[in-house]
Amino acid sequence: MIEGFLVLSDAASTDAATGKINVLGAGWSVTGPTVPMAAVVGFLRAPWEEVRQKIRFVVRLQDEEGQPVRPFTDGDGALSFSGEFAPDIDQAEPMARRVPLNVSFAIPIPPLPLTAGHVYEWILAANDVEVASVSFVVRAEAPTNGARQGKTDEACISGSNVG
Repeated sequence: MIEGFLVLSDAASTDAATGKINVLGAGWSVTGPTVPMAAVVGFLRAPWEEVRQKIRFVVRLQDEEGQPVRPFTDGDGALSFSGEFAPDIDQAEPMARRVPLNVSFAIPIPPLPLTAGHVYEWILAANDVEVASVSFVVRAEAPTNGARQGKTDEACISGSNVG
């Protein structure tokens, strides 16, 4: 059985020579209200016996109703990324086969025009089976009324008298 795991980060890159992932600011689940650049880091693990054929994977973004997110178009341009791997099993070291095969990837994500106050979820599917997901919320816009400003000023005044 293929297992998966997803992590949200501020930035990430894959070291092509080693397959390792370099990650900055990993593990967040709240962003915004303006969504900055980010990265989705994925890990797949499979028993060697199941790697006799290519393993295809897809990472896609959906909203809280389970609908595909189309941040840049109104058409069929759902936001998703795909890839595949097929290691040469015959060339694998016998020692390496004693542990599951691990594959990792990093997907840089540009700033997305997502709706503030909503929850979104990245889904990872391997060979058409969902194996992992990670959710995040985009903060609601901060209130712009004077009452909030008054509280901020009051806290500053109180803080300046402490001493």
